[in-house]
Amino acid sequence: MKRLFTVLFVLVALAAYGAEEQMNHNWLFRIATDASADYSGETLDCSDWQRVRLPHTPRYEKYYPGEQWQGICWYRHTVEVDKLRGEQWWLNVEGAMNVADVWVNGVHCAHHLGGYLPVAVDLTDHLHKGKNTIAIRLDNNDNPITGPRPIKRLDFFWYGGLYRNVSLIRKGEVAITHPFIDTTPAEGGVFVSYEGVCKKFAQVNVGVSVENDGKKSKRIVVVNRLLDGEKVVAESRAEERLAGKSRTTVKSKILVENPRLWSHLSPALYTLQTSVEVGGKVVDEESRKIGIRSIEIKDNQLYVNGEKSFLRGVNRHQCHPYIGYALSDNAQVRDAVRIKEAGFDFVRLSHYPQSTAFLKACDSLGIFVLNCVYGWQYFNKKEPKFREFCYQQTRDMVRRDRNHPSILAWEASLNETKQPADFIAEMSRLVHEEYPAPYCYSAGWQRGYDIYVESRQFRIFNKTTSDDVPLIVSEYGDWEYYANDGGLTQYVRGWRQKPELTSRQLREDGEKRMVQMVENLNTAHNDNLTSTKAMADGYWVMFDYNRGYTEEIEASGVMSHDRLPKYAYYYYRSLRPEGEPMVYIASYLDENSPVEKSIISNCEVVKLLSDGKEVSELQFNPYAKPLHTLQKIALPNCNNLVAIGFRNGKEVARHSVSAPEALTKLAIELSECGVKLGKNDQIFVYVRLQDKNGTVPNFTGGEVRLSVEGDAIIEGDSVSPFRAGIASFIIRSGDKGGEIKVKAKYGTLTDSAQISF
Repeated sequence: MKRLFTVLFVLVALAAYGAEEQMNHNWLFRIATDASADYSGETLDCSDWQRVRLPHTPRYEKYYPGEQWQGICWYRHTVEVDKLRGEQWWLNVEGAMNVADVWVNGVHCAHHLGGYLPVAVDLTDHLHKGKNTIAIRLDNNDNPITGPRPIKRLDFFWYGGLYRNVSLIRKGEVAITHPFIDTTPAEGGVFVSYEGVCKKFAQVNVGVSVENDGKKSKRIVVVNRLLDGEKVVAESRAEERLAGKSRTTVKSKILVENPRLWSHLSPALYTLQTSVEVGGKVVDEESRKIGIRSIEIKDNQLYVNGEKSFLRGVNRHQCHPYIGYALSDNAQVRDAVRIKEAGFDFVRLSHYPQSTAFLKACDSLGIFVLNCVYGWQYFNKKEPKFREFCYQQTRDMVRRDRNHPSILAWEASLNETKQPADFIAEMSRLVHEEYPAPYCYSAGWQRGYDIYVESRQFRIFNKTTSDDVPLIVSEYGDWEYYANDGGLTQYVRGWRQKPELTSRQLREDGEKRMVQMVENLNTAHNDNLTSTKAMADGYWVMFDYNRGYTEEIEASGVMSHDRLPKYAYYYYRSLRPEGEPMVYIASYLDENSPVEKSIISNCEVVKLLSDGKEVSELQFNPYAKPLHTLQKIALPNCNNLVAIGFRNGKEVARHSVSAPEALTKLAIELSECGVKLGKNDQIFVYVRLQDKNGTVPNFTGGEVRLSVEGDAIIEGDSVSPFRAGIASFIIRSGDKGGEIKVKAKYGTLTDSAQISF
């Protein structure tokens, strides 16, 4: 029998003021087959709705070819509050794609455009004691205001759903404000900036916006404590009387002697604890990691903490196979780990703001970030609301991410788009209005920003020079080897280069093509270093990804769609001469391998042993310019090759490859990537096909079946082919914890592995 209800899965009872509780569990979900259907009511028959956890995507997508769901979907959740008088309650939705409408107890409370920045709703006047219903309607159809192009002409997907965290925040009458509710320019919440930074001294400026929601005036004390580990190294206290129903921003200066400075080479972090006291009692408190650093541009060159720096970087699309954008925070961190381990110190967030969990990981790992507003080859001249949307995006991006030390600059520009001069001026102005402090730079695809952003292919095809302005090479290594123009009409066919010569190579395309990809990247990167005065460059792209204008996956990634390394991954690792010593043999030693074997290394000397006999000693100079850390040597009839790397005459690295023999076993890897599996978390499971020596063949095909036991599910397909000898899956942990057992089967071959969380 059907019944009307609003399901209460979890009672949200937050014990302390300033507390924030994630609401990622026990949501009800449905796709709306009728766009006009209204599911916003306080009570509703939800007996046929699906119960889901966040992050969530409306449906699992294909690994490839690409295809993205578009439409309207609804989410509902019930919360119970135990006390209301003298309290403030805020809803914080980190990512809702793309047009979001929010109802509380049947009352419409918010309308938000754009799926990459938060939706914040003040619930204070809409909640009552007891059970309350939150309903969210999402529409990710093509939209002329948010853009960019229709998805059938777009070079990536934007997916759908409540794909990041949702939180409920409980505050008292006197509280630190929310930067998306208190929208005073350059204020709202806590804003940290720096000036006069050097090795001996730094000034940390902290603005704390406080609201008194009560009727009576209060004397408040704002305390900022800077901690290095457990030690308080500096502190500020400021006292002020705050009238009832008013807000203020209390500004303080913290002087730090001999600061530990944050950089891409040494990402030192402090903890800033900010508290608000009334009558000697703490009524609100926030804590965040900060990094003290200076970023200056002199003579169009970058100086980090006074040291001239060049940042080797990469672009990132955040999507994953099957789950699209719906990544756990830990999965975001794992991507940052992969980027740093690949040898990069800089990432461009193409072409939209990405998760705060990813940015926090960049802070911790030492990865500079070029933060980008949402846009790609699209400007709507006819719709004034389009400009308003772009302006609001810029404000919101800076307000959300301004305290991250990893932010290098703000790309307040629509990628590869001709923009009017007055639009450019306003976008750059808004960056500085929201961040009116030193070490702030706007960046854009046209002149008029503090930093000029240009891709290598446009420099080549348009025959431009950019030595007169600060320059970041936004993209390189892909399009200039792919097509006969700069890429503004990539959905048109018939003018591509020969497939074997491009940089778009899948792992399963084999040894020769992946080596060609490395040679392309080496040529292009050296050109950036020698033909420009760029302060940074970003290879296109870190991970393969699906896109709208074609069913072909974009395959120029350093790693595959499922985060497995190509030869290019080892190439970039080799460009870090001061980094971990490495040597890599880029060969399968199978029947399709060229006679010339490719060796990649950042060592000084590499000795090669072929079938047990030393056959060559290669000399490398990892500090040389132009860079050349790939060497080839003819080795016919080689069945086993060992490469030994030396520095200062000592062995420091070793890699070996054997020709594949009869395939006899499977081997499962549960890839935590240095970040332990947590609750409601996702990791890749790799199933390798091996011979007795552990050699993985370049074999594509077959069907591997995966099953799980314990508190976990498989997200997406449970059957996968081998791709270059490896089948990949994604599993998602639950909330109970314990042991998960994973089993793989391919014909008569089986393997199992266990993981605890």
